[in-house]
Amino acid sequence: MQSQKGFTFIEVLTVLSIIALATIGSLALRDWAVGNSRISEAKSQIITIQSGAQLWRPRTGDLTGISMSAMSSIAAVPEIWGAGSSINPWGGDIAIAVDGTDTSVYVITVSGIEQAAEGARLAYDFTDYAISSTFSGDTLTLRFQG
Repeated sequence: MQSQKGFTFIEVLTVLSIIALATIGSLALRDWAVGNSRISEAKSQIITIQSGAQLWRPRTGDLTGISMSAMSSIAAVPEIWGAGSSINPWGGDIAIAVDGTDTSVYVITVSGIEQAAEGARLAYDFTDYAISSTFSGDTLTLRFQG
C-alpha cells in the first residue's frame, strides 16, 4: 500500500479558519480607521470655518449675516464649499449662523453624521473649545464666541 501525500481535511479547515479570522480582524480595523479619518476631516473643516469666521467678522464684533456663502464669497473658507451643501465627510451639510441671542456668538452645525459614535466623539473633542458642544440625532451643534 502506498502512502498518499497531501493535506488532511482538518489541516485545510484550520488554515481557512485562520485566514477568515485575520480577514474579519482587518475589516474591523479598517472601519475604525475610516471613522477616525472622517472625524479628523470634520475637525479640520470646523477649524477652517472658525478661522474664516475671524476673517469675516466686522470690527464691531456683530456677526449678523455670517453664512457659508458669505464666507466663501470672500475666500474666508475654500470657495468650492459654497453654501456648505454636502461637504462634510458623511455627505451632509455644514452651516454657520449668528446665535439668536448674542450677535457676537456663532453656531456651526454639521448635519448628516451617519455614525452616532463619531458624532458623539466630535462633540466631546470640542467641549474644551466651544461655548457648547452637542450631538443629537445626526447633527453636531457647536457654539463659539466670535
